Amino acid sequence: MSEERPDIPDEDGALIARFLEGDVAAFDPLFLKYQDYVYNIIYGVIGNAEEARDLTQEVFVQAYRSLHQFRRGARFATWLYRIALNRALDAARGAKRWRFLPLLDPSRSAGSGVAEVSPDQAVVQHSEREVVQQALQRCPLAHRDVLVLRYYQQLSLEEIADVLGCSLGAVKVRLHRARRAFKDHYAALCGSHAVDAQETEETDVAVSTR
Repeated sequence: MSEERPDIPDEDGALIARFLEGDVAAFDPLFLKYQDYVYNIIYGVIGNAEEARDLTQEVFVQAYRSLHQFRRGARFATWLYRIALNRALDAARGAKRWRFLPLLDPSRSAGSGVAEVSPDQAVVQHSEREVVQQALQRCPLAHRDVLVLRYYQQLSLEEIADVLGCSLGAVKVRLHRARRAFKDHYAALCGSHAVDAQETEETDVAVSTR
């Protein structure tokens, strides 16, 4: 993601306090601030833009109705991402076939500020995305969730642990296994030489956090 992740809990806390005091309009800025991030999580898991938009709306309806249960002092984004991830995983488990984790949702790339590419470059990038999609389609949901949080949301390992409700050590193990599973599937599709460049990427995942 090219945009910075929203991470100012004090501003969120003030809005939540106003909402709980009866100012229902205070929820609107929270929706506007986080809607794209929630969408990205859901789309990353289920791989269907229309369904992801519907589920995004459902997540915010659930958050609106459950905000009185939010623990003061906690990070709102963590609480919201957990709701989004659970809804996405439930939807994916209920699907009749495996969904894939796309590298990029074309419907959300417009106006993102990404530099334009030539037609030839676009063909190459599309081909690469197709291979990535096929590889990630073969990854189980138990790996997909941690990959989405790390590479779509660019969360730190500690933040992922908060969202998933597990220890930092467990996140490191899960992410390591998820990356290994993806790499194996990717290599099977396009050859082991194609993953050599990825060996140095995220080498810190097993030993450190951001």
